Amino acid sequence: MADLQQRLDDLRHSVQELPEEADANVVADLEKQARSLLADAKNTSFEADAQALFGELARMSSPTSPVSATVRGLLRRARIRIEIAGDDDDIDEAIDILAEGLALSPRDPDVIAMLEDAAKHNDQAKQRVSDLFTRYGVDRKAAVPPRSPVETQRDIPKAVDDSDPEIKPPTAATVYPTSAGYPAPEREISRTPPQQRRAPGQGNAYGGDVDDALSELTQAYYSGEYQQVIDQANRVLSQQPGNATALEYRQKAEDNLIRGVVPDHRIPFDARVAYNRANSLVRAGNYDEAERLYREARDLAERNGILSWKDAEQALLDIQDLALAREMINEGDRMMAADNWNDALRKYEGALRVVPNDPQAEERIERVRRIQGDAEGASAQLSMLGGSLAEQAAQLQTVLGMIGRLRQTLPNSARLTQLADNANNRLNAIKTQLNEQSQSAINRANSATALEEKLNLTNEAIQLLELGVKLDPGDTTMSDLLLEARSNASDMQRARQVIERAANNIAQNYDNELLQARSMLSGLMQYAQDNRYRTVVNDLLTRYIERTVAAVDEGDAEEAQALLQTMRDEPFNIVGRRAEIARLESQVRAIQQRSRLRLLGMIGGIIIVVGIVAFLTRPTWEGVLFPSPTPTPTQTYTPSASPTASDTPTPSNTPTASNTPTATFTPSNTPTATDTPTTTPTASNTPTPTDTPTMTPTPRILCQLLTRQNVNVRSSPSLDAPIFSTVPAGTVLDVLGQEPSPVDGRRWFLVESAGGGPQFSGAYVRDDASFVIELSNNPCPAFP
Repeated sequence: MADLQQRLDDLRHSVQELPEEADANVVADLEKQARSLLADAKNTSFEADAQALFGELARMSSPTSPVSATVRGLLRRARIRIEIAGDDDDIDEAIDILAEGLALSPRDPDVIAMLEDAAKHNDQAKQRVSDLFTRYGVDRKAAVPPRSPVETQRDIPKAVDDSDPEIKPPTAATVYPTSAGYPAPEREISRTPPQQRRAPGQGNAYGGDVDDALSELTQAYYSGEYQQVIDQANRVLSQQPGNATALEYRQKAEDNLIRGVVPDHRIPFDARVAYNRANSLVRAGNYDEAERLYREARDLAERNGILSWKDAEQALLDIQDLALAREMINEGDRMMAADNWNDALRKYEGALRVVPNDPQAEERIERVRRIQGDAEGASAQLSMLGGSLAEQAAQLQTVLGMIGRLRQTLPNSARLTQLADNANNRLNAIKTQLNEQSQSAINRANSATALEEKLNLTNEAIQLLELGVKLDPGDTTMSDLLLEARSNASDMQRARQVIERAANNIAQNYDNELLQARSMLSGLMQYAQDNRYRTVVNDLLTRYIERTVAAVDEGDAEEAQALLQTMRDEPFNIVGRRAEIARLESQVRAIQQRSRLRLLGMIGGIIIVVGIVAFLTRPTWEGVLFPSPTPTPTQTYTPSASPTASDTPTPSNTPTASNTPTATFTPSNTPTATDTPTTTPTASNTPTPTDTPTMTPTPRILCQLLTRQNVNVRSSPSLDAPIFSTVPAGTVLDVLGQEPSPVDGRRWFLVESAGGGPQFSGAYVRDDASFVIELSNNPCPAFP
C-alpha cells in the first residue's frame, strides 16, 4: 500500500510540473504510468485517486478533451458561417467565433487556416484577422498543420547496424498493420538484440507464455480494457511476430479506442443518468442545459478511467449543431421580419445543412419560398394590370387576398404593407372611375328618349355600381345610387311590359281593351318621347278616329263629340292635333247645326199648327181666356165744401186704402215687394165696386243660353272657384239669375241644365260670347 501511495504521489508531482505546452511523448509516458498505477490500484483505497489522476492526464493528451471538443465545435460553426456567407455580417460572425477558438488554442492550425480563409473576403475581415494574430502572437509562416502521428516504415529508427548478417531490416512483408498513435510491434522486434529474442512457444519477458497472454488479452477485450488489450497484443507480437489473434484483437481495440467505443457496463451510473437527462432536454429544446449535462456525463466518465466516450462526444457535437441551427433559424426569423427574405432563406438553408432533415428549418424554407413567390406574383400582377374595370377589380381583389394571407404570416412586414397600399390605391382609383362612369351612364339614361336605350344605360350603371359597392361596401353614396338605379330599371321594365300589353289590347280592337289600353298608356307619360310608346299611342288614336268616323257616318253627334273630347285628353295630346280630328270636328259641328235647325223647324211647325188650331177654335177658348171686360171704377172728386143737403143720412160703404205687398221669388234669392195701393174716395151716397188686388208671380227662367264649345261651370261667380261640371258644346242652359263678379264686376249667369247633357243646378257661367250666346227667342234682360 505504501508503494502505491508513493507511486501516486510521484505521478501527481510529475503531472503538476508539466509545462502548459508539454511534449506529447512526455504526456504519453506519464499516461502509461498512470494506466499501470490504475491497474495495480484496482479494488484498493487508492483506486479513486488513481482514476482522477488518469482522467486529468487523459484530458491533457486526448484529442477529445473539453478544450479540443469546444474548438472543434467553434470550427464547425465558423465553417458553416463562411460557407453560407450572404453578406459581411456572416464573415464578421465567423471571425468572432474563430476568435473564441483562438483564445482557447492559439496554436491550433485549423483555427489559423480558417481565419486566413475568412480574411480573403474583404479588407475589413483581413484587418481583423491581422489584429487577432498580433494579439495572440500567431506566426503565419509557422502555422503549418502538424504531420499525422502515424509512423511509417521510413520513420522507424534503425536499432542495429545493417552490417550484422543476422539482423535484417524488416521488409514490407514483415510490416504488420497498426492504428494511428500506436507504434508497430515490429519496431520493438527490430530493436531487440538477437540474444534476447524468444522463440515461438517460449515464455515471455513477463513470466508467462503466449497462451496465457492471449487469454488475458481476450478477457481484457471483452472487459472493455482496450488499452490493456493493445499492450498485451504488443507483448505477444514481440514474442511471436505475425500472431493472427494478437493482430486481430489489437486492431479491434485500436479501432474501438479511436471510435470512442465504451461498453455500457463500464460507464458510471451517474454519467449515464446525466447523459439520459441531457437527451430529454434536447427533445425539449433546452440545448444549453443539455450541453452542460453532456459535459458533466463526459467528465464523470473520464474520472472513472473512460478517456473517450464516443456517445457523449458525439452528443456534444450534435448539441452544438442544434444550437447553431437554432441560432441561424433565429437570425433568419429576424431577417424575415426585416423583409430581407433572400438572406433569411440562406440562413434557413444553412441551418438545414447543419442539421439535415430539421423540421423547423424545412418548414421555414418552404414558408419563405412561398412568401417570395406570392409577393413576386402579386407585384407582377400589379405591374401588368389591364383589361376592363371589372377585370382589373377582380385582379386587384386577388392580389389583396394574396397579400392578406401573407400578412397573416408577416403582420409587421413593411414590404407587404407597401404592396397592400399600392394595391389599395389602384383599387381606389378604379372605384373612382366606376363612380364617374356610373354617374355618366345615369345622366345619359336620363337624357335618352328611347325606353330601350334608357334601360340599357341604367343596367350598365347598375353593373358598375354593384362592382363599386362590392369593392367598398361602406360607401353610402354608391349604395344609394345603386338602389335608385335598380328602382328606375324596374320601372322601365314594367313600362316596357305595359306598352306591349297595351299594343296587344289595341290589336284586339274592342272597346274595353281600347279603354284599358288608354288607361295604361296614360300612366306612362314620362316615356312620351319613346318611339315605341308614340307608335302605340298613334295606333290607339287611329282606333278612336275610326270609331268617330263611324259615329259621324251614323249621325251620332253625341257619340262623335264624346270620342273627340276623349282624343283631346291624355295620352293623345302627345301626338299633336291631326287634320283628321279637325275635319271630324267640323263634321260634328255641322251635324249639330243641322240637328238644331231641325229642332227649330219642328218647334216652328208645332207653333204654326197650334196657331191654326187656336185660330179655328177661337170662339171656344176666347170666352174662357178673355172674358168681357168689367168697367173699371174711376176716381170722382167731390168737392168737400158742397155737401149734399139731406135730412136723412144715407148709408154708404167707404172702403179704406190698404197696402198688400206681393212677395216675388227670384233665382237671386232677392224678394220683390209690389205695393198696389187703391184709394177710392167716395163722394156720393152710391157705393162703387173696387177690384181686389191679386199677387203677380215673377217668371223663374229669365232667359236661355247656348254653349258654343265646352264650357266649365263653377260653384260661385269667380274664376278661382272650383269647377262644378263641364258642359259640352251645343248645350242649352236655363238662366235663373244674374250676378256681378266680386273681382272684376263682370256678369255671371246662374244656370241650370235644360234637359240635355249633364244634369246640374245652381252653377255659374261667365258672360263671354266666345263660350255662350243668348238665344234670340228668349234674350236675357239688361244687366244694370
